[in-house]
Amino acid sequence: MEAMYPYAHVIHLMLAIIFLGYVFTDLTMISALKGKFSKDVNEKINKTLGVKSFKIFPITVLVIVLTGGMMMSKYINSNAGFFETNLQKLLVIKIILALIIALGILYNLYKKITKKPKHPFMENHFHKLVIVLGFFIVLLAKMMFEV
Repeated sequence: MEAMYPYAHVIHLMLAIIFLGYVFTDLTMISALKGKFSKDVNEKINKTLGVKSFKIFPITVLVIVLTGGMMMSKYINSNAGFFETNLQKLLVIKIILALIIALGILYNLYKKITKKPKHPFMENHFHKLVIVLGFFIVLLAKMMFEV
């Protein structure tokens, strides 16, 4: 497993950049398009983007979670302990923040598959939450090796 760590790390970072980059783009650019066109054009834009993101992002998030789990097992395990070091404590906080994002994505996927309406918070503010949590996840990832 130790030999796989560098590969998991690179894959994890690249996909996290893509994921957060899309969410940032959606918040800053794509949302600026809403209301600028007719209702039909807005629906076509949303449908086109939704189909693409539905194909790409569940797999992206799954691989991010799997590679994160692989990397986590190097620092948190029965031999190394769970809350013994500052690195482990920060890593656990980072994992909790990432799980909040993953659970939100699972919720959105469930609602999309069942064709049920999303909670207004998830509809209007989830990407904002993802950007904030993503910022803290990146910050914690850098701090883990500094403390």
